Amino acid sequence: MVNKTRKTYFSLIFSPFASQLGSAIYVLGLNWLVVRATGNTRLLGLIEGLGGLAFLLGDFMVGLLVDQHNRKQVLIWTDVISTLMCFTGSFYINNHDPQIAMLILITFVLNLMLALNYPAAKAITPEVVAKTQLQKFNALANTIFNLANVGAPLVGGALLAVKGINFSNFLLINAFSYISALLLNLLIPYSTKKQQGKKKESAVASTLIGLKYVKNHQNLLIYMLVMGIFNFCYAGFLLTTPFIANHFFGGHSANYSIFLIVSAVGGLLGGLWLTLQKREVTPKTIYWEQLFYGLVLITCGSFLTAPGWFLIAFVYGVFQARFFGSITTFIQNETAISFLGRIFGLVFLFFDGVQPIGSFIFGFFISYWQQWTYVILGIIQVTFFALMLFFKRKSKLF
Repeated sequence: MVNKTRKTYFSLIFSPFASQLGSAIYVLGLNWLVVRATGNTRLLGLIEGLGGLAFLLGDFMVGLLVDQHNRKQVLIWTDVISTLMCFTGSFYINNHDPQIAMLILITFVLNLMLALNYPAAKAITPEVVAKTQLQKFNALANTIFNLANVGAPLVGGALLAVKGINFSNFLLINAFSYISALLLNLLIPYSTKKQQGKKKESAVASTLIGLKYVKNHQNLLIYMLVMGIFNFCYAGFLLTTPFIANHFFGGHSANYSIFLIVSAVGGLLGGLWLTLQKREVTPKTIYWEQLFYGLVLITCGSFLTAPGWFLIAFVYGVFQARFFGSITTFIQNETAISFLGRIFGLVFLFFDGVQPIGSFIFGFFISYWQQWTYVILGIIQVTFFALMLFFKRKSKLF
């Protein structure tokens, strides 16, 4: 069922933008306030690491919910629950001495809902967007998504400058962003016919069916591996940023906001580049871009300066936008519509599975490695994607 109405495109593009804007503002405030309060990233790594386990649970449930239920309803209910969690948290959080357990609970619930919402949105897209328009649509959606990452540091930076800002404020902003996303998702003109007599699958059975499908489509296995390595490095990148902002270049919160803005601007340009690109993007192109970014990390991390730090942000933004805009299209084109929920669940199960590992490892060692964390991340990127290009040359598999 392909629907080409503007309402469909508008809702699918701007719903993630709305929720991401609030979430990015909240995470920015959480990261900065926790690091400023403790002086290191260990507590932040613990919160994000345990919260990251929610992604694993959500990914395990995706096939059960997204492929066997109305995908629009999945989008709606995840937004409702996220909204309620933010409102509840804003009332019960201790703004003077935030409870670690409460922060973990909030992060866990929001991550769980995101783990269900994101694959549902990607699974519903091929049903309402023509296949020939998928790459352009995904690129445009990713570009608009990155607009939130531009707005969040501006708003978040202004909020951090306000005396007496607390976690409740960030939670309430996030709640209203989910309400906006909910209203947009309600506008999606989507319906699905109930399949009579179709046996319902358990979460385990759904996952096993997805694994069997991946086994017969080895390109999907490659994409899973690529996304896993990317997210492992991203976990380190995400935790290193507030540490560098707090301990280098004067330790001003404005530096953190500027870094995120530069990264988001890079994301916008990367998304526009992908949107306007007429030639079809291939996996080989994405691998070369990630290898190049690894070299930037090694170079700028070895000789860390403020301009070099902001260059890391910009290059990351450009190639991150192209990576996600392309890898999503690769997976959608490789997968039958009826299996999209299961496959995205498996892909993100692996993708999110490495995030807690990365958060725990980097959260503990960043205080010791400091700016050399960028060099370590760069070496991982260069080594992995160089191997991908080498094996690609040896095989026509992917």
